[in-house]
Amino acid sequence: MSREIYRDIVSPVLDRLDSEAWHIRAREALHLAEANPFTLKLLEQFAYQRKRFTDKRLQVVLGGIQFDNPLVVGAGWDKVGRAVKALYTLGFSGVEVGSVLTYPQPGKSKPRQFMISSGVALNRLGFNSPGVDEVALNLRRYRKSGIPIGISLGKNKEVEPKYAPEAHAIVARRLYEDAAYFVINVSSPNTPGLRKLQDKGPLTDIVQAVNGVMDKIGERKPTFVKISPDLTNEAVDDVIRVVADNGLAGIIATNTTIRPELKAKYGEQWRDQAGGLSGNDPEFRRMATEKVAHIYRETGGKMEIIGIGGVKDTETTLEKIRAGARIVQIVTAIRGEGTTLSGKINSGIIDYMEQEGISNLNEIIGSDVH
Repeated sequence: MSREIYRDIVSPVLDRLDSEAWHIRAREALHLAEANPFTLKLLEQFAYQRKRFTDKRLQVVLGGIQFDNPLVVGAGWDKVGRAVKALYTLGFSGVEVGSVLTYPQPGKSKPRQFMISSGVALNRLGFNSPGVDEVALNLRRYRKSGIPIGISLGKNKEVEPKYAPEAHAIVARRLYEDAAYFVINVSSPNTPGLRKLQDKGPLTDIVQAVNGVMDKIGERKPTFVKISPDLTNEAVDDVIRVVADNGLAGIIATNTTIRPELKAKYGEQWRDQAGGLSGNDPEFRRMATEKVAHIYRETGGKMEIIGIGGVKDTETTLEKIRAGARIVQIVTAIRGEGTTLSGKINSGIIDYMEQEGISNLNEIIGSDVH
């Protein structure tokens, strides 16, 4: 199926159906494709140019982890860890699973995920998770795959803030062997009080708990803090200090936004709806990119940054990279653009590099900030 047919015909039909239900069906279809090498090879027929696009010029190292291209599936797409190899087969270099919680949690009442415009989503899932034990069982099959898997750490909603460090550490301990890197997700807008854990004191406590449990097991895995696009730059600077002072790898910028005026662009009925907006909204994309650039500028390019927010094509991917992101994550656009998305973007990056005489992706990172 061509990207144009998917985008112009299939995606608009899906937008009118129950968003979460169809997302789960898509994930489970990819899971079934992992059943054997034949079905995985068949899945490649749905990738860009019917094969997994690779080029050594796209290789990038983040926190000591080798990625064969800069595109990673962001947390939220596969919360349970059942489609990692399939997503890799379609062209992504890694998958971030989660957020993963200690105990099963159903999340908020349904419906709770909406496509409010083409390529623009509003979700208030509320950290729905089967719990760390089930995710651990799911991820076991990928241990020898060589695919970089990130684990987004979260806490159950009934866990009081003072116990948040322990909650994050429990998940990190359980999934240590499965994780290429960890993410401390204290920026989701859908768990009451969670974003307050981005403040310097509570965040430091969580970071130190996660570092402590890794120190007891073995070497520390690269760990990132995921921030909200709604933070002030001063608040981002506090996060930068926590990350630097505690030896973390870097920051993921950004999560979804709760700004009412952005939601209202798609109808006044959305203005005061709970949940975070993501996807192809120009203002949201700008907010996220500005946070990436701010972190890069404030750290002199010495802190690792993963960029996410409004990425849907080669141009928007390069925007994040030129702002300072070494890896770019995609979530919402996978729904809108289809299975050829990662290959199409990576091919476009190579075309851009050839036109500009660039031999290595590292030459582009932060170039707009410089």
